[in-house]
Amino acid sequence: MVDKKMEAINSIVGEGTVLRGEITTPGSLHVAGEVQGTIKAEKDVFVVNKGKVIGDVEGSRVVVSGTIEGNITARAGLEILKTGKVFGEINCHRLMIEEGSSYQGRVNVALEPQNV
Repeated sequence: MVDKKMEAINSIVGEGTVLRGEITTPGSLHVAGEVQGTIKAEKDVFVVNKGKVIGDVEGSRVVVSGTIEGNITARAGLEILKTGKVFGEINCHRLMIEEGSSYQGRVNVALEPQNV
């Protein structure tokens, strides 16, 4: 049986992988390795514990338990989990930051979700 969460993920950058450049996907993206460049996803972006992004991230929902060094645009919402680290400007509709996480930058919260 396929896990429903994994079924929804279209692209994966695996642990130990370093990808340089721009990623554009009509679906969701799971980052367990390192991306040095921009990410543009129509759906969700998950940056997990050992995952790291050095560049801007855009997605419907962005969930961070790894590290993002760049600006984030999360049209539906952003979640920074307790192991998450974000350094950059955040633009989102909804923001959830767990105790223990790290954030440095500026936050802009829109009143209405954008193109969810």
